[in-house]
Amino acid sequence: MNKYILCFLMFPLLGMSAITRSQTDTAIGLIEAGKYGNDHLALAAVLTFDQKTERQKANAIYNWVTHNIAYDVEALRKFPKRPDDLAGHTLRTRKAVCDGYAELYTQLCRDAGLQAACIEGYAKDWLFDNGDELYIPRHRWSAVRIAGKWELVDPTWGAGNIYQKRSFFRWLIAKVFHKGKSSPRNLRFRYKYDPQYFAQNPEEFRLRHLPSDPLWQLTDSTMPLQVFEAGDSAVRAFNVCCSNPRQSDPALDKIATYDDRQQLFEMADRAYAYNKRYSTVMALKGTARAESMIEKVLTDTTIQHPDLMVKDANNDLKRSLEYLREQKKSFPTEYNKLKQKNKAKSVEAKQQIRAVRTNDKRIIAQSKKRAKSGEAKSSRTRKKLATVRRRASGLDTSAIRNIESAAARKGGADVSAIRDSIDARNVRIAASTLQLAKDEVVIRDAIVASALLLDTLGKSMVVEDSLLRREAIERMGMHDSYDDEVKHFNRLFKQQKYTVTDTLLDDYFTAYDTIVARMGRLHTARVALLDLHKANVRGYEQYKKRSGSDPQLPALYASSVTAYREAIDSTNLSMNLFLSYVAKNKKLFAGLTKMAKRQIRIADYMEQAEKAREQLEAGSVARKKAFDMKENEKQKQTTQRAIKMLQRAIDKMER
Repeated sequence: MNKYILCFLMFPLLGMSAITRSQTDTAIGLIEAGKYGNDHLALAAVLTFDQKTERQKANAIYNWVTHNIAYDVEALRKFPKRPDDLAGHTLRTRKAVCDGYAELYTQLCRDAGLQAACIEGYAKDWLFDNGDELYIPRHRWSAVRIAGKWELVDPTWGAGNIYQKRSFFRWLIAKVFHKGKSSPRNLRFRYKYDPQYFAQNPEEFRLRHLPSDPLWQLTDSTMPLQVFEAGDSAVRAFNVCCSNPRQSDPALDKIATYDDRQQLFEMADRAYAYNKRYSTVMALKGTARAESMIEKVLTDTTIQHPDLMVKDANNDLKRSLEYLREQKKSFPTEYNKLKQKNKAKSVEAKQQIRAVRTNDKRIIAQSKKRAKSGEAKSSRTRKKLATVRRRASGLDTSAIRNIESAAARKGGADVSAIRDSIDARNVRIAASTLQLAKDEVVIRDAIVASALLLDTLGKSMVVEDSLLRREAIERMGMHDSYDDEVKHFNRLFKQQKYTVTDTLLDDYFTAYDTIVARMGRLHTARVALLDLHKANVRGYEQYKKRSGSDPQLPALYASSVTAYREAIDSTNLSMNLFLSYVAKNKKLFAGLTKMAKRQIRIADYMEQAEKAREQLEAGSVARKKAFDMKENEKQKQTTQRAIKMLQRAIDKMER
């Protein structure tokens, strides 16, 4: 199988999240290749000339490769044929996919006197979701022996990442107006050196990399493929309970000296036993083994029992075709799952985005409703306040309206009734004043409590807004609803927004409505109290006219007028407090509306990002399927050519 192309799909689009960084010297090996650029022996000598230890040599080579070899994005479209001298081709062109990176790094290490090997395996690229089943290994990296220990190195992922050639927001605008499409033509490579992929701890390395040959896990216990597929948390749990690094193994020292064919013979059975979905590896082995026997039959006249070799080769080729058919049968299952999963992720993302919009639209509607209602109530209150102020300006407290010089009109029964009315009103005034004082305390306490609630609400909304932005950033990085990066922030956001913030917001709305309603009733009661005070003032005036001289009357009248003014002042303060409270909340409701609209805009960006991701993933899945079908057919043709060679060997024997 053409692994040169197979691994192109495994490059970390837009970068992969960082894991624990290894102890890597980031300064060595950063030289200008110059005239040594096309000679890997000379380049290895120059890179390692001043390096004293094996680690420094391997490190310097890693730094040079990751800084000077660009990822071949064109391979995403053209599927070029694998060159015979891949390391030399990579050095000449200064670009490669993962196979070229691994071959060049391994070759330079060997040129520098280090033992090294290329490793094929499974890697979690941007398309991978926890629980996905892995079929064919699509990535290659290197292993280098340093101070008696094998270390794992991935120069491809250490070199940089792929990104869309336009800024994401311009890309979104183009997508909205159907002027841009997500395709390999729009992808570009960006150098972004990452030292963590040099000599990383094997248990950390296998969070995202898993060799098809389990021997290269470099641990004392083989981690099952299902654990790797389950996700990072499952891998970490396995590392804690069941595994420790073991980086010295004579078997690996021997394997590293083999050529590609010998390594295939050595690892194929282990790779297939480790992952029964990877039947192609047995086809590769069977075809290579058959070709080796057929070549001997055709070229070596001294071999004994060529008929037995021909028979074995024939059996190997038949089994190879069966393994290829087995692999091909898995494609519909594999890719239908990926297609359905892509659709399911899109549906889930749309539901989550719709929930954000629905919730924020509810907040906008409730805020606007209360702002409008508050404005109407404020308008009515201002009119009442103007009336109250007119009462205050028309109230004369300097005298009893010249009542002392007025002629009294006797009327005993009327006088008693007037005095009884004044006394009755005084009782009502006292009771009402006491109740209003209690109501004022309740309202002020409620306002203080709502202010504390608002403070908590504000902090919650800041956290909520931050989490939504973080989720949006992850989605714009082509992460989806199944990825831990999105799931983490989405889970925290939903908890914060729908449980914490919404509860606080509903409590605040309830508190606001309650306070406004109480203030409304309070003002009605205060206006009624003012009417009582006014009636008393007028009552004293009538009482004087009808009762004649009463030495206590001036004091009673003055006291009544003073109480009336105090009631007017209290009403004025209360209504101004109401207007201030409503005005502050009007600004709050405007802020809530603004925040909700901003979140809706973020949701719009997330929706566009999800559409782009869905399209990009659908295209990647389609390309993977087309590539696998093509490679399976190529391998089938290779096996059939071997069958023709076998027929020539049979014809030769019959002659």
